Amino acid sequence: MWSSRALVSAALVATVAANYTLPSGFDINQVDLSERGSWCTAERNTCPKICGGIASSNSCDPQSLSFSCVCDNGTTANVEPYMQTVPYFVCQKTYGQCITRHPDDLEGQEKCKASAKSCGTLNATETSSSSSSSATGSSTASATLATTTQAGDSSATASSTGSATTTTNAAALMVQEHSTSLFAAGLFFALRYVL
Repeated sequence: MWSSRALVSAALVATVAANYTLPSGFDINQVDLSERGSWCTAERNTCPKICGGIASSNSCDPQSLSFSCVCDNGTTANVEPYMQTVPYFVCQKTYGQCITRHPDDLEGQEKCKASAKSCGTLNATETSSSSSSSATGSSTASATLATTTQAGDSSATASSTGSATTTTNAAALMVQEHSTSLFAAGLFFALRYVL
């Protein structure tokens, strides 16, 4: 029983890693192993957040940048739309490498910028619901969210998460401003009382 679990788990990791391939313009050799290690750390930290808190498979190899992110419910998380994931870092680095390859070529740099627009923009939180793709999907299909239903769910999640974050940030800012004012007023009255 135990060996069959290990075999299924290994097959699942291999399948998940096969879903994402490094883009053709990306040169992994131009990225230090320590930087790739930090990308893997971020990937492993972000995966459970994308899965809503628990991931049953969560690994990343800094040598090859192959990774696995499988949620506790068995679905393969689509990490590409999210920041702080291997696809996000690879996309950002690919943009930089592309600009370097086109130093005096405005048209080439514009193509680089257009490609960079596909880099992840969502911020994973502990309450994120997982966007999953099929185990046989290609990286292109998973980047564009394979079905209309998933795309609708993702954009609804992204907009509600975005407004919740904005509201939380605004509330935190307001509390911070008011507490500073109250502290200053308290000091003023204490100073006035002493004098």
